[in-house]
Amino acid sequence: MALKINAGNLLENRSLTVLSDGVAFCETAFTGGKRHFRFHEIGCILLSPEHKLSFQVGKEVFSIPTKPNDTKHQEVIAAFVSQVQQANGVPIQ
Repeated sequence: MALKINAGNLLENRSLTVLSDGVAFCETAFTGGKRHFRFHEIGCILLSPEHKLSFQVGKEVFSIPTKPNDTKHQEVIAAFVSQVQQANGVPIQ
């Protein structure tokens, strides 16, 4: 499984890739880089009213804009949430 969201502009690019063993978050800007997290490390996932997907690992928060009408983005979000819930023993509803 490798589902990916790409988002960017002239100053920065971001991507979120849901893999079989975790998630890869890449941010290319003045700071950042590629980071990999296992699903069980993710403590919280939020989707803002502006459709910005954020997740917390320890004290760090990572965010990426999403498109609500993009089927691929919705598939990535659903897979991400499902895998995190399963890794943390949260019942999937």
